[in-house]
Amino acid sequence: MKRMRFEIPSDPKHIKTASTKLADFLEGMEFSKESLFDLRLCLEEAVINAIKYGNKLDSGLPVVIEYLISDGNLEVIVRDKGKGFKFDTVPDPRSEENILKHGGRGLFLIKNLMDKVEFNDSGNEIKMIKSITGGKPNGDQRKTVG
Repeated sequence: MKRMRFEIPSDPKHIKTASTKLADFLEGMEFSKESLFDLRLCLEEAVINAIKYGNKLDSGLPVVIEYLISDGNLEVIVRDKGKGFKFDTVPDPRSEENILKHGGRGLFLIKNLMDKVEFNDSGNEIKMIKSITGGKPNGDQRKTVG
């Protein structure tokens, strides 16, 4: 098992730090450029949500980030100190009434690019799981959730 855990302040300028640490964590593994891009995009979307919606841009509140490789899976966990949200009430950004509204697109991307997405009961932690075999994602095929 390989693991990394760290915190960043709730300031958007620290998003790149998390993304760079993910790339460093995965160094030496045979991820395609497309898969690495998808993983970093999902991480950055989750961190943006934690900073903006969870911690309300309060730089005194940390965002906890964890990377874990175990049992053929890469897990990326992002947790904020906020009250959380009900993830199952986020509207579909593709529906006609939401197409011009802000919000929901990041979660939509995450759900479509990762193999599995889980939230804790309070809604202030997201676990994004990508199945890998020998350091390679199981297929580079993107799936559609709809």
